[in-house]
Amino acid sequence: MTIEKHPQWATMHKKPGTELRLIRGKYYLYEYKTVYDKERKGPKKISGKLLGRITEQGLVPSGKRKLELAVDPVINIKPSCKEYGVSLLVVKTFAKYTSVLQEEFPKHWKSILAIAYCRFVYHCPLKSIPFRLTQSFLQELIGAGAFNEKTSSIVLKTIGGMPEQMLSYMKAFIKRDEYLLMDSTHVFSNSSLITLARKGYNSQMDFDSQFNLFYIYSAKTQMPVYYRILPGNIREVKAFKNCLLEAGLNDAVIVADKGFFSKKNIELLEKEQLKYILPLKRDNTVINYALLDNNRFKEEALYFEHEKRFIWYQKYYYGELSLFLFLDETLKVKEEKDYLRRIETHPESYSLVEYHQKRNTFGTIALLTNFQRKPATDVFEMYKSRMTIEVLFDGMKNVLEADHTYMQNEQTLQGWMFINHITLQWYQHLYIELKKKNLLKRYSVNDYVQMLTDLKKIKINDTWYFNEITNQSQKMIEKLGLTVN
Repeated sequence: MTIEKHPQWATMHKKPGTELRLIRGKYYLYEYKTVYDKERKGPKKISGKLLGRITEQGLVPSGKRKLELAVDPVINIKPSCKEYGVSLLVVKTFAKYTSVLQEEFPKHWKSILAIAYCRFVYHCPLKSIPFRLTQSFLQELIGAGAFNEKTSSIVLKTIGGMPEQMLSYMKAFIKRDEYLLMDSTHVFSNSSLITLARKGYNSQMDFDSQFNLFYIYSAKTQMPVYYRILPGNIREVKAFKNCLLEAGLNDAVIVADKGFFSKKNIELLEKEQLKYILPLKRDNTVINYALLDNNRFKEEALYFEHEKRFIWYQKYYYGELSLFLFLDETLKVKEEKDYLRRIETHPESYSLVEYHQKRNTFGTIALLTNFQRKPATDVFEMYKSRMTIEVLFDGMKNVLEADHTYMQNEQTLQGWMFINHITLQWYQHLYIELKKKNLLKRYSVNDYVQMLTDLKKIKINDTWYFNEITNQSQKMIEKLGLTVN
């Protein structure tokens, strides 16, 4: 009996835990493991998944293997073309965040940056991170080592067990003597092992297992600066106070949504001595719409300019609290047109009678606050800045896809949310830049990031060169001041 001898170009890929198979004249590499067989009372080999097909040119990974493959103990793939644009963005544009990471996490900052990069660009789960990193030039730019799925889990669990360093990182972006605004949202959890995940209530009337995510952001810079996660069954007001204490803040303002107002919530806010601005629903009986009858509102009202629009307002009191009633006439005209148009298109739901009942409410915003000496302009601006955190939460949930988690370990979850916080800072940084340059109407943050992924480097004769990019991508890169070299 002769033993078939396989060619060296095929056997060179055979490593411990793998086996070579010749099928119909072609070579394939499979995983296998050895287990103890109780019946045979000896070892038994169990075949595993297909790793790929072997040719004289090398190993061609299987489709599934490509998605999970990175620099691996079994196979080492070295792509000759790598994403460069976003990698450069992370290193240059986001340098101030990286420098704080280096200071607080000297042993782990490169891994944190690598995971955040994958979340920011591809919104991918842990298992896909190693493969994405092999396609990126980031590791070359920061000098990072090998990375696999196990590395990701270890890093998340490690930094999740470093609450002082995470808090110190967040505090580095909180400036003294500036107003900070607070809000909260919920994140769903599919794990029964996470004690933070509780049956909770949210504005969407969803009672699924969830935890609360509290955020503080700067009214001046419009950047997220602090977050804290709490059980889903903890009431918001009780948590606000502890968030302020942990962050070391005094001048934070709670800007709630229109569903937050109630006498009980106000009592809790006052008991905790918290500053707040509460928008009221337009059908709230606390609002005195009689001030708008017969066009008398402007006779005793004052005005100011906001984003090239004039806002009229009157101030009166609800108990000891200040209540500002603002009138935006540009918004009023728009809402009236919209309502009248709906009467024509949806007469079953809208009528002229209801129009007359509602017409005094069009274009109005009513804000209740315990600020006694704060000018109306400041109160209005603070409320309008709430749109920033709504954009922030939208970015987190819809763009970064961080509205749910499958983490099975609480410490790992803490690390995961810290990574999401970093990517949220990056997202908001770009959003503000696009807004400053009046580019938001043409490009979203995601549009810009995807354009940057078109900028690649290709390896020719062991030297990296820039690959060709479109004129549109080139112009966009230049508009946001990213110097490519």
